[in-house]
Amino acid sequence: MHKTTGIFILMMMSVVLSGHGSVPDVDFTRQTAHVVWVFDGDTIVVTLRGKSGNYEANLMAVDAAGWGEDGGSCYALEAAEFLRALIFDEDIVITWDSVDKTDRRGRLLVYAEIAGKDVNAEVIRRGNAWVPRKYPADKKAEYIGIERLARDSKIGLWGSCPEGYRKHRPS
Repeated sequence: MHKTTGIFILMMMSVVLSGHGSVPDVDFTRQTAHVVWVFDGDTIVVTLRGKSGNYEANLMAVDAAGWGEDGGSCYALEAAEFLRALIFDEDIVITWDSVDKTDRRGRLLVYAEIAGKDVNAEVIRRGNAWVPRKYPADKKAEYIGIERLARDSKIGLWGSCPEGYRKHRPS
């Protein structure tokens, strides 16, 4: 990543997260959220109706390449651009898993929908992410099936990233 790009991202994140909401204030029911930032292919920042501040959220059961992993992360930019085009500055409906509502960093773990479409599934279907196997999730089996189709069809990262990168991802 170029130094200026990295500085820009850090500056924008500090602005977006400066009014960070408190997780204990969150009502873990189906609700509308507005996407104010897409950080990467699986991490977003949202506002919640009736709440002040911004909330960082990860798409539940989705793991996309991040900016700093593997020396720049194969397919990180494409994954982030896809998610940004799909939901940035849009209202989404968020729902919650029956097991985990937040991760170890305090980020919300959400299933997202836009216009009735499962955003989490779409990110995986387009080959922009894989399903982490070590964490429980209500939709894990469904998403693994979608991932397998993308991988077998060599869609997205499954056809673009070198075998050495892909081999440590789920099979």
